[in-house]
Amino acid sequence: MADSDNTTTLPSVTLGREPESPLTAERPEPPADHAAEDQPPADPALAVSLAWLRAHVAKLASCIRQQEAECGLLEHGALLSIGEVIGRGEGANADPVYLDLCKEEQDNAESADALLAEIAATPAQCLVGVVAKLAAVIREATDNTDLCEFPLPHIRSALADLRRLTQHAINDQPAGWPAGDQSIGSLFEQSASSFSAWRAFSAWCQGDDEGYRTWTSTFKILQGASQ
Repeated sequence: MADSDNTTTLPSVTLGREPESPLTAERPEPPADHAAEDQPPADPALAVSLAWLRAHVAKLASCIRQQEAECGLLEHGALLSIGEVIGRGEGANADPVYLDLCKEEQDNAESADALLAEIAATPAQCLVGVVAKLAAVIREATDNTDLCEFPLPHIRSALADLRRLTQHAINDQPAGWPAGDQSIGSLFEQSASSFSAWRAFSAWCQGDDEGYRTWTSTFKILQGASQ
């Protein structure tokens, strides 16, 4: 599944090569109540919806990695029959890297599916949670081309009504929300690469080196697949 965004760049991050040392560069000072910002959103439906969005983007990236590895097997087996090429991804002679990528894709898909089911089972405590639940459904249906159009128009209409009626302002957003963003639903409408870029930059600002590397790698994979 390729991401359609071709223009997103990571703020203050060099993507074409390994950055010199952005993680050791001066970061913005965390606010005094930084510990409070790490707390999950109060609405459980919003929390699980955001968890699903992270898992969904990770699933897209692992799918691309698996497909690239599969293409590599086909290229190396250009003189072999289709059955022989497929056999290289199975059994005792299987490529271990390819098998690891297949397992990663399966694990990420199962994680995202479980969270999607959890969204439906989690009652929202406020209108923002309802917006997040509907936005997650729209995003999944948009990226999953196996689904038919119904009931997307109806859900989009209900979501637009909720976003118009709630009119949630920036200071009502969960901690760490992208600056200037006025809508929770709009976060779910970002391309996967844009979401990864935001997560990478947020991790860098917070001094989360592992998170920064993970989301930067995810961004590069998704951005490369869209070009």
